[in-house]
Amino acid sequence: MTNHLRKKSNAELMPDIQPASNGAPATLELPASAWMSALDHPSHSAGPTDQHWAFMKNASGSLRETLRQVVGCKWKGALYKLDGHVRGDLWRKGAVAAPATVRATIYFPESEREFYDLYQAHHATSSALSRLDEIQAAFRENDLSLNSRRLKHGLLVQAFTLALRGRIKTASDEAPLNLREAVGLFRDELLLLDKAMPSAEIFQTGVVAAALICLTLYPKQEIFFEKLAQEKGNKRDGLLDPVECVLSLVEKIRNQGTASIDAVQEDLCARTVRAFLAHMRGDPEVFEGRVNNTMKRYWFKRMIQGVDLDTYVKRVRRKKKIADKSDM
Repeated sequence: MTNHLRKKSNAELMPDIQPASNGAPATLELPASAWMSALDHPSHSAGPTDQHWAFMKNASGSLRETLRQVVGCKWKGALYKLDGHVRGDLWRKGAVAAPATVRATIYFPESEREFYDLYQAHHATSSALSRLDEIQAAFRENDLSLNSRRLKHGLLVQAFTLALRGRIKTASDEAPLNLREAVGLFRDELLLLDKAMPSAEIFQTGVVAAALICLTLYPKQEIFFEKLAQEKGNKRDGLLDPVECVLSLVEKIRNQGTASIDAVQEDLCARTVRAFLAHMRGDPEVFEGRVNNTMKRYWFKRMIQGVDLDTYVKRVRRKKKIADKSDM
């Protein structure tokens, strides 16, 4: 990894920063010029945008104070940014007025691996927390008061993305999902699902996304998700009803430890949608206008197959009147 580090040192522009006596990171005031001259961490690849932080051009008071909070590390005599890359660039360009000083937290990695891991750890944590904060703010803006821990405190970014885009990962050329608008769009569905008191164990990302899709298209059919929450599936002569199909699939995913895999959650969503449809009216191929030999199938011998998720996502987007919105 050493070959990827910048050779240039900014030590001459940096005050002598030392760790605390107990090895803890240092927290201190740094001249903004020292922060602007700090090197970008080698793992940082996102280019600055005018939108990022630029909305704070005229910020004052506590809001302006947030601009001053930065995190970096001292490695091989040089100061590196762990965050604040974009702010430094905007300050340098004059797009946002630079403060006299920044309030910096500086870490002191002891190995190259730790140098890289610090960046990954900081961004994994800060990204997740900032998105959770954004959802909580959207709840308040939409006067949305939820009771279930899964929806009230759970991170719903992936479920929203899956329900609105048919997949979890966002392509690099796509606009990020507008979480505040997503909460507003699914306000009614979230309230319906919340009444069922969904648990985190059963209502994994794929199941929550399926609930958002199904309750959008069929808003009076929440009984299926109530049965899921209460684990009221049934077996008969070696056959599984639709609720039991989903419960068995979730249990399998948990036992295999594959819940964090995007493709697994996408597949779970598609299968849960089909189970919902089977529970409501029988096999979806019947009530969507096509006839097959299974007729109104309710009991399943093998694991239920998933629907074509894109078809249902398109219907959700049309019903929500966002078919052409790039940030949704």
